[in-house]
Amino acid sequence: MRLSLILCCYLVFLTGCAQVSLNNVLNSRDQQQSMTDSDKREYIKALEGIKKKRLKKAQVILNRLLKKYPDASGVLANKGLIYAKKAKLDKAETFLEKALQINDKLVQARNHLAVVYRKQGKFSEAGQMLQAAIVTNPYYANAYYNLGILNELYLDEPAIALENYRLYLDLKKGGDKRVSQWVSLLQRQLKSRK
Repeated sequence: MRLSLILCCYLVFLTGCAQVSLNNVLNSRDQQQSMTDSDKREYIKALEGIKKKRLKKAQVILNRLLKKYPDASGVLANKGLIYAKKAKLDKAETFLEKALQINDKLVQARNHLAVVYRKQGKFSEAGQMLQAAIVTNPYYANAYYNLGILNELYLDEPAIALENYRLYLDLKKGGDKRVSQWVSLLQRQLKSRK
């Protein structure tokens, strides 16, 4: 149990740091269609900045874009993500919630907001947000991953965590050795409890 807990804590830290990719940007097509080509390039620069941990540069670009597009859900969500990475959880929550008010289909924003809620100790809200992410897109692996962490480490529900880790692995292309190890550990723990 102790090794599983240590591994989970380490990966929880990494999860907050490494979930944005250019293939899974927090974005909406409507927003991109209304942006000029120049602004689209700037937005991509901001996303690359987030990915490369150049948060200050990315934030400057997003601030400039928000002045022109105050209801751009992807820009708002990414600004929230930057605040989450800086551990400014209240600001992250505000921007992610606003992005979801504008576009409730942003599954990545739901996932990141759930992580923010979890870090704030709002476990019920985190679970609800992850369930909503799964309803929005049942093939979004990261929601199952974070639901597994929430249930294993914070809600003491190892059987539910195990189920969510398995779903995550089923959806994760290329697998995830670390989570596969967690599954093995949880299976042994649950077996020993019987």
